[in-house]
Amino acid sequence: MTCQPATFNHTRGASFQVLTRIPSRFADGYFVGWDVKAQARTDKGALLATLEATWEDPDTTRVLALRCLDTSGWEVGPASFDVRMTAPDGFVLYTTPFRFHVVKGVTADA
Repeated sequence: MTCQPATFNHTRGASFQVLTRIPSRFADGYFVGWDVKAQARTDKGALLATLEATWEDPDTTRVLALRCLDTSGWEVGPASFDVRMTAPDGFVLYTTPFRFHVVKGVTADA
């Protein structure tokens, strides 16, 4: 038995967007003023992309939106992303890495 959440497939070439909820043990607004950065990498550690990381609502800091518009160069195979959050005083937190799979699409560009 494992506590690892289920993975998902992302089709290479499709824009990437994931919403991730901050655990309820953190109060609304806890992360106001914190810097957030996110990257997606292959299982071998190669950088797929630096993801755009923004708060859905910067006042509550409950949900992070992670995006990358162009994934056409992403390597097919297992990958993961995490988020690095840095407080104004320099304290750093990382989320647990989330695993996913980059897959080839079937439909070619028109």
